[in-house]
Amino acid sequence: MLDRLAFIITDGILLGLIYAIAGLGLSLVLGIMGIVNVAHSAFIMLGSFFAFELFRRLGLDPIISFFLAMPVFFLLGTIVYRALLTRIERVSQSQGLVAMFGLMVLIENLSTIAWTTDTRVITAAYTNASLVLGSLYIAQVKLIAGALALVLTLLFWAFLRFTLIGRAIRAMGQNRDAALSVGIDVRRLSAVVFGLGIACAGAAGVALAMVFPFSPNTQIQWLAWAFLVVILGGLGSVANTLIAGLIIGLLQSLSTAFLPFDYVYLVLYVLLAVILVLRREGLTLVVKRAI
Repeated sequence: MLDRLAFIITDGILLGLIYAIAGLGLSLVLGIMGIVNVAHSAFIMLGSFFAFELFRRLGLDPIISFFLAMPVFFLLGTIVYRALLTRIERVSQSQGLVAMFGLMVLIENLSTIAWTTDTRVITAAYTNASLVLGSLYIAQVKLIAGALALVLTLLFWAFLRFTLIGRAIRAMGQNRDAALSVGIDVRRLSAVVFGLGIACAGAAGVALAMVFPFSPNTQIQWLAWAFLVVILGGLGSVANTLIAGLIIGLLQSLSTAFLPFDYVYLVLYVLLAVILVLRREGLTLVVKRAI
C-alpha cells in the first residue's frame, strides 16, 4: 500500500510540474496584459507537433526540442502580438476574447489540414524505460519532462525577480500608467510578455508530447487544464502557479488510481466548475485583479 501511495504521489508531482508550465504563460499574459488568451492551448498543441516533426524528420530528441521551442515560439508570439494584439489590446475584453478565439480556431483548423486528426506519439529511447528506486518504479519520460518543467519554472521565476526586464514587467503589471511615466516602453514590453507566454506554451507542448498522445483536437483539453491552473493559483506568482499545477497533478493521479478512467477528467472538470462558482465572476474577477 505504501509503495502504491509513493508511486501515486511521485506520478502526480511530475504531472503537476508539466501542468504548471502549461498554465504559466497564460497566467503571465492574463496578469500583465489583461488578455484572456484562449488561443494559448493552440500554441501548446503546436509545440507538441514542433517536437514531433523535429523527431520524425531530423531525429532530434524531445529534450533538445524543449529548449529549441522557447526561442522559436517567443519569436512567433512577438509576431502574433505585432500583427494582431496591437489592434485589440485597447478594445473591450469581449472583442479581444473573440479575436483570440478566432485565432485558436484558425490554428486548430490549419493544424488539422497539415497533420489530420490522427493521434501522434513521440517514442524516444527512454519512453518505455523506468527508473527503479527500491520498490518504486518511475517512468523515465515523466521524470525527464517534469525536470525540464521545473527548470523552466525556476528560470522564469529568476528572470522576473532578478533581471531589469523582469522588474519592468512586474512594474507594468502593477500599474501600467506609472510604468509609462518612468519611461518604460510599454508597447515593446508587452510584445516581450506575450512572446514569453507563447514560449512557455511551446515548451509545455513539447513536455506534454513526451508523456501523452496528441492531435490537433487535444488543445481543448490543454485549454481546460491551463485555465484550471490559472484559476486555482491566481495571478502574479510563479510559486502559486507551481503549487496549483502540483495540486492538479496529484488530484489526477489519485483519481486515476482509485476511480474508473472515465471519471478522471470528470473530477477535474467538476473542480474547474466549482472554482468558477466560488469565484462567482470567474475569469472576469481574475482579470480585474490583474489590472
